Amino acid sequence: MSATMRAARFHGRRDVRVESVPKPVPGAGEVLVEVEYCGICGTDVEEFREGPLVVNMEPHALTGTMAPLALGHEVVGVVVAHGLGVDASRIPVGTRVIPDVVVGCGECWWCRRHQEGICERQAVRGFNLDGGLAEFMIATEETLVVVPTSLDAVQAVFAEPVAVAVRAVRAAGDLGDGAVVGVIGAGTIGLLIAQVARAAGAQVLCSETSAARTAVARAAGFRAAAPAGFAEILHAISDGRGADVIFECTGLGAVAVASLDLVRRGGTQVQVGISGGTAAIDIASFVLGEKRLVGTAAHLWDIDVAPAVQLIASGVVDVSALPSHVVPLEDAANVLADPDPSIYKQLISPKERS
Repeated sequence: MSATMRAARFHGRRDVRVESVPKPVPGAGEVLVEVEYCGICGTDVEEFREGPLVVNMEPHALTGTMAPLALGHEVVGVVVAHGLGVDASRIPVGTRVIPDVVVGCGECWWCRRHQEGICERQAVRGFNLDGGLAEFMIATEETLVVVPTSLDAVQAVFAEPVAVAVRAVRAAGDLGDGAVVGVIGAGTIGLLIAQVARAAGAQVLCSETSAARTAVARAAGFRAAAPAGFAEILHAISDGRGADVIFECTGLGAVAVASLDLVRRGGTQVQVGISGGTAAIDIASFVLGEKRLVGTAAHLWDIDVAPAVQLIASGVVDVSALPSHVVPLEDAANVLADPDPSIYKQLISPKERS
């Protein structure tokens, strides 16, 4: 077996190179995963175009690692080797897994409360440690999620974005009894949130500026409208109260503020999208209406990723509703530079060749 591998590594803004690098060796409590597919996320595109934003160019405070490193945090692969102390009977060689990418320090106030995603020294595989845009990657055995044998790799690779949706819907609280839910931005995360919210019992309406994405949302069984008509439909189905919950997925400051006006008194807005801008909230309306604004970003292997895998495996979340396309590792930089807007999820396959 070769001692080297191919990896698409971030060197700096608009500089991702496929290089031959030493194959990693798993340490204590780690496994070596052969990558089957790695999804390209909007944060990867932003890092490529505008970075370094999250990727550290100096040694990381927790891991000591730094660029150049392999991007990619939406990964499915097969275990091929174990490090010391790994329970090989739980995850034998050949097991298909989702590597969780969040690495906490394990010692701080947040980590002790199983909130590694907001650890101040947190590292993320694919940004601060080598990720899945490579033939192989290291993963922590304790936080691996095993993929059911009924689920193929092309479906399973959606586990990470579905985990984002699972966490966002949980942050919203109870959506049973036909809660009226608005999803602002029907991209990958928006449509996955819509599916998870529908499964929780909500009535879901999507707002989307793109006619093509509106059509995809409707094909997935959702009512969807352009922003100009969204408020009218939302108020009609809520008897004029407004949304019980808004999931804001664009991250645009002006949109996030405007969305709060669509939330009923006593309702909740879950802010999922992120941008670098700021926005002013009408504090009086927010306070007197007793509304909640909740941020959600991190996800954890046991309470988010594992349920996400089960939702996909059961068919409750239909990832085939999101147009996807597979390209070889050598095309990673081209996808990051100019992603096709008609494709919701570009999947990189290290096993394919240009």
